[in-house]
Amino acid sequence: MVTQSTITKATSLHLLAGALGVALAAFAPQSFAWSLQEAAAPYKGTKITVICDGYSPCLAYKEEAKTFTEKTGIEVSVEVADLLQVQQQILTDALTGTQVYDAVQVISWSVGVWGSQGFAAPMQDFLDDAELRDPDLRVEDFVAENFKITSTYDDKVVGLPFHYIPPFAIYRKDIAANADEQAAFKARYGYDMPLTGEMIASVDTWQQWTDMAEFFTRKPGESVAGETLESPMYGVTAAFKRHLTVLYDYERILLGMGGEILDTDGNIALDSPEALKALEYMLKWRDFSPSSYKEYTWDEQYSDFCAGNLFSTFSWGDTTPFLEIKADCPKVAGNLGYFLHPGTHTTAAEGQGWIIPKNAPNAEAAYLFLQHLASRDVQAACQGNGCATYRTDVLGMSDWDGEGRVEMHRKLIDDGHLYVRPNPPALLAIQEIMMEELSAAGAGLQDAKTTIANMVERARKVTGG
Repeated sequence: MVTQSTITKATSLHLLAGALGVALAAFAPQSFAWSLQEAAAPYKGTKITVICDGYSPCLAYKEEAKTFTEKTGIEVSVEVADLLQVQQQILTDALTGTQVYDAVQVISWSVGVWGSQGFAAPMQDFLDDAELRDPDLRVEDFVAENFKITSTYDDKVVGLPFHYIPPFAIYRKDIAANADEQAAFKARYGYDMPLTGEMIASVDTWQQWTDMAEFFTRKPGESVAGETLESPMYGVTAAFKRHLTVLYDYERILLGMGGEILDTDGNIALDSPEALKALEYMLKWRDFSPSSYKEYTWDEQYSDFCAGNLFSTFSWGDTTPFLEIKADCPKVAGNLGYFLHPGTHTTAAEGQGWIIPKNAPNAEAAYLFLQHLASRDVQAACQGNGCATYRTDVLGMSDWDGEGRVEMHRKLIDDGHLYVRPNPPALLAIQEIMMEELSAAGAGLQDAKTTIANMVERARKVTGG
């Protein structure tokens, strides 16, 4: 179980020290009393503008901004947009020197560019400013792997975490618990169905998940768990639109099979049997997925699961809270089961980070807002409203015992399954290459071997290795 002392484990401390180096000193306690109101006084009346992805953490932060304004007199405008649109807009602003935003949500794939190109305001300057920094802000309270992947580059702090959302999978535990379905599955495949209705379950292999995907793909008029279907049910989803979803979904399978996109030295590692096998499985899933897979993203994964059209799918800790709202998703709320990705169970310590752009109009006021969001009290309150906290002391609170997504987030830490993806500046270009090639494979324009070869060749041109 994750507790407030989890982050002090030797492995996490080693990782944390490697990520931060001398920057840890910036979080040392101060000897004088500090208050948010006093720190914010010079910026009272200032208006800051931030932008983030329109899922539950962003919406919760938007509400919390009201409290921050009441305490400080600093007005906060929170703009909400699609994650990919956010990334395109903020990078365009950084490249052109035009800056509207005081703080932006940056995906982990882009942190290397923001750090290496000087697009980010030096976070160390804020952390070293005794008048701005809250002495209670301690990086040791963050999930170490997530902090490294979202907020550091070249052992320097470039931001603060936005959330901790390591990917996992969900399924319909009410359907899987049906004894007739279990018996029929065993008769067809010769082994017991791995998912049998537990809230936190386990699947050993990707073939087992594929078998279940095939088994639970049903036509209208057929039955599932004793009920006749009025619309199709699909066993799984294959999302192949040229979008971040196809990239993240492929990496899930790749890591689960023991592969990786980059090795620890930042060299391309896609020319491996695991890389090919991962794509072959993903392509096979088209047979058990909605036919719109060529235009499918995580938005459709959410909406189809909410509508009761899916047995299982990939998911995230910032979307599952919506699925548990009875009024919005009456067919599935209360019926979600959760499981780690099969195989190695290795999962990216995913999340995004808050970065203050170099030319932010109101950088100090923005820092105070981000620091406020990172506080224990705010993260604890926010977690109940849909945030996905990156603080181990909040994750360890008994308030969340039995909440599926939190149990998954804890388990990934406790079992040592979190993976820290290298973040060289070229990673952003690799992202674009992989989205294009994987989407082409999903559309049937090229086979798996050609896709892997193309990704390797093109990616090595931008990395040199």
